Amino acid sequence: MTTRALRSIVLLAGLAPVFAQGAPNVNLEPAHRASDVHAERTRHLIVTFDRDMDTSVHGVCGGGPGFPKVLGTTWRDARTFVIATELQAERVYALELACSGSHGFRTAAGQPLAPTPWLFATSGPALDKVVAEQAVARLFAALRDKYSYRDRLGIDWTELELAHRDELLAAPHLPALALRFQDLLATAQDPHLAVCWMEATLPTWRPEAPANFDLRGLHKALPKLERIGRLGWRARTGDGIGYLCVTSFAREQRDDFDLVLEALRGLRNCKALVLDVRPNGGGDEMLAQRLAAFFVPGEKVYAGHCVRDARAKGGFTAVQPRTVRGNPEPDVYVGPVAVLMGPRNMSSCEAFLLMMRQAPRAVLLGATSYGSSGNPQTHVLVPGLAVQLPSWRALRPDGTCFEGEGIAPMIPVAALPAQLAAGDPILDEALLRLRGTH
Repeated sequence: MTTRALRSIVLLAGLAPVFAQGAPNVNLEPAHRASDVHAERTRHLIVTFDRDMDTSVHGVCGGGPGFPKVLGTTWRDARTFVIATELQAERVYALELACSGSHGFRTAAGQPLAPTPWLFATSGPALDKVVAEQAVARLFAALRDKYSYRDRLGIDWTELELAHRDELLAAPHLPALALRFQDLLATAQDPHLAVCWMEATLPTWRPEAPANFDLRGLHKALPKLERIGRLGWRARTGDGIGYLCVTSFAREQRDDFDLVLEALRGLRNCKALVLDVRPNGGGDEMLAQRLAAFFVPGEKVYAGHCVRDARAKGGFTAVQPRTVRGNPEPDVYVGPVAVLMGPRNMSSCEAFLLMMRQAPRAVLLGATSYGSSGNPQTHVLVPGLAVQLPSWRALRPDGTCFEGEGIAPMIPVAALPAQLAAGDPILDEALLRLRGTH
């Protein structure tokens, strides 16, 4: 996954939320997707709830250039949460309330706020009509000639351009146009399609994939669980089965990934191994190959891809195979492996799942992955404004495309959220199979 990973800034206190129906509603100032925010006059971002809240807990998430400078936070009263901020002109800002991984917001009765995106643009110089026309024309030309999944949902992009052209050209300034592009491109339902304004990257689609992983239940199932840097967890059962969780293949966290590999080396003497990637949304496929190389012997074709080329016959280049090469001794694990997978797996993590299908003693358990891999490339529309478009179709070794379908597990194992909070039935199933009792 090559879109910029968000650095979580979590402002929290108290305990984990109690899940119940009847989530609170919020009013945001500035409004979500507002495009006329005056940077110098806006000193506070205000969240107003429709009922009394638990003021001992709160969570605001985001990161990178698109996250506003936070000077402080406070509860003005039981229904009003205030973020003191310092904004700059001609910017697009992106936050999220109650994101996954934070303790979020909850009512006094314990009802949690659902994850709530919050985007807005600060005013800039008036948008020149010629510049706007160039940006719109180049966007739709890039979608036509460079976007590998332009036909996946049967979208008529020409009709879409005609229907929204006047609205796009009426944007008051470039940050507002970036927001309108982002909203329009959500039609493609593609997590790898993004709009870039200045240094900020704005994903156009956030997958609503239910997690089949809960750290609370995992801790109950493996009481001796140990943290490994920022990217992993490890444990060893009393009867000698190793557990390794790899939460990301993020390129910018390569040093932490090295710690994960070192932990794997320490588990090579286990009689069997559980390799858990359920929370992993992808990252750098080269890192995924380094992990899979412990388990795959020799050199194996695990996937393929063809690149969008409007000049080529059929609109794509010939299929290019992708291979993984196994490690020499001693960085080899030859025991049975259970790979835990789920709907949060995307992109390079899905490539990893395909790699592990080439490991002769590995079995994949859990739920089907999300189904999204695009190798996005940046296309400049006008200075400061660009779009990131998936450039390839990702293929299974048999040549079929898994975009929108995902990678299926060898052994499906379903689990309800309550079950995952109380324990880990997917891990339990893996351990039963590794012990030969199921």
